[in-house]
Amino acid sequence: MKKVFDFGCVFYFFIGTIHVFFGSLTPYLLSAYDKGPGELSSLIFFQFIGFLTGVLLSPILVRKKGYGATLTMGLMLMIVSLLLGWLVPNWTTLVVAGFLLGSGAGSMETTAGAYVISMENSAKRISIMEVFFGLGALLFPLLILLTVTEQTWRYVFLFQVTALTFFLVLWLVFIRKWPKGQMPAPTLGGKKTSLLFDRNNRMIVVLMTCFAFFYAGIETNFANFLPSIMLEKGGDTWSLLAVSTFWTAIVIGRSIIAKKADQLHPLRFLKLSAASMILLLIAFALTTHTTVQLLLIFLIGLCASGMFPIALTASALMIENAINEATSYFIAAASLGGACLSFLIGFSLEWAGAASAILVFSFLAVLLFAAAIQMNRFRKKGDVLDQHSMFKADG
Repeated sequence: MKKVFDFGCVFYFFIGTIHVFFGSLTPYLLSAYDKGPGELSSLIFFQFIGFLTGVLLSPILVRKKGYGATLTMGLMLMIVSLLLGWLVPNWTTLVVAGFLLGSGAGSMETTAGAYVISMENSAKRISIMEVFFGLGALLFPLLILLTVTEQTWRYVFLFQVTALTFFLVLWLVFIRKWPKGQMPAPTLGGKKTSLLFDRNNRMIVVLMTCFAFFYAGIETNFANFLPSIMLEKGGDTWSLLAVSTFWTAIVIGRSIIAKKADQLHPLRFLKLSAASMILLLIAFALTTHTTVQLLLIFLIGLCASGMFPIALTASALMIENAINEATSYFIAAASLGGACLSFLIGFSLEWAGAASAILVFSFLAVLLFAAAIQMNRFRKKGDVLDQHSMFKADG
């Protein structure tokens, strides 16, 4: 199990790089293809529609093929999509490649996440994996900033293909010990019967998916549109550094969460994080000083850092007998939020500039806060959350 978890961390690292792949290449994509923020939002939309497709299909693939085979297929699909984007350099092909890339990443994230959530100490483990996700999202744009030029940016596709292919070989060697790549499914002892579609669970699913939808609409699109926002606000030379600043905060925050998971009250934590994010986003919209902007971006990242792993683990544990499905619904809602809200943010950025786009993020944070409040009201008394030390009842 330890080795499976180690591989899961690497999976999440690569998924983190994929989440910011096109956002990090924004200046080069807009220049090379003569596109604007509206077209960029279309590319991000199709990437996350692909991500949603992979998320929704992964539980079916796991049931039919097993965890190992599903993860292998996700890796291979990512490699093929990146090769397509590199070998056929036109915008339509890039959009198709983005869809396929998202599909592979979505199936990998859901499958690996559901597997780890089914283990003991799942809250700590999933938080650690999310740290690796943040590291990938942090280091990728930093690498682009330091090494890529107008003449060499297309080779980023080839670099990513090489790294993924090397890891695929290691993964195939690892799963050969199990017949047909069937990883042994972990189990949690002492589970109670829980029906996914009874009245209580249905409300939990609705609230958790709403939370995931709004959260991903903020986190994913904030990272992807930061270069465009910074360019609009006059910070030309700081656009990619802003993305790295955001993900540095995510990594630091999630590292702390991983160590302190057993001491957190999740619903109180989610409400406090959302409320703080509202204030910071409004301040970011109003400031014009680059140093202050970078500081606010860092603080926004800190607020966002723990929300996804805490809410994901909570939603899965609330519905113990349907962990794969609960994880899939949560990540699917996040994918849909990242996809749909990218259009709204891209339109606001193109129509009325950076300030309006940031105010849209602020409004989404208000909805996130409202969802957190409703989760607190509708949590089930005596639920499995009360049996885990990290999920003490919120007073």
